[in-house]
Amino acid sequence: MYELLNLFLYILPGVLVALGALYVMKHQANQQEKRRHFELRRQRAKESLSLRLQAYERLTLFLSRNALNKLVLRLPAGAQEPKGYLQSLIQTIEQEFDHNVSQQIYVSPECWDLILVAKNKTVLKLRAAGQNDWPEVSALRTALVTQTDHDSDDMATALAYLKAEVAQMW
Repeated sequence: MYELLNLFLYILPGVLVALGALYVMKHQANQQEKRRHFELRRQRAKESLSLRLQAYERLTLFLSRNALNKLVLRLPAGAQEPKGYLQSLIQTIEQEFDHNVSQQIYVSPECWDLILVAKNKTVLKLRAAGQNDWPEVSALRTALVTQTDHDSDDMATALAYLKAEVAQMW
C-alpha cells in the first residue's frame, strides 16, 4: 500500500503539469482563433466599406444625372416628337435605375426609399408633361427646366440625404 501511495505521489505532479500544459495550450489556441476571427472581420469590414462607398458613388451619379434639368440638357432632342422625347427621358431614367437597383443593399432603407420616391416623382412629372400638347421639343425642354427651377427637386433632396448618410460613416 505504501508503494502505491509513493507511486501516486510521483505520478501526481506529472499529471498536474500535463493538465496545466493542456490548459495553457487550449487557452493559447482559443486566443489565436479569436485573433484570426477578428482579422477576418476586420478584412470583411474593410471590403464592405469599399463596396458601400462605391454604392453611394453610383447612387450619387444616378441622382445627379437624372435630375430633370440635367437630364433634359444631357439628352438632345434630335428630330424626335415631344412624346417620343418624353419617352426617351423616362426610358433613360428607368434604365439607369435598373442598372443601380442592386445598390440598395448597401444603403439604409430610408435612403433607398427616398431615391425610389425621387425617381418615381420625376417619371410622374415627365408623364404629366406628356398630357399637354407641345408644338415642338424645345418648348417642352424649356418647360421642364423651368418647372424644375420652381419645384422642389426630389433628386436633390434624396442626394442631400445620401450625402448625410455617408457623412455619418465617418
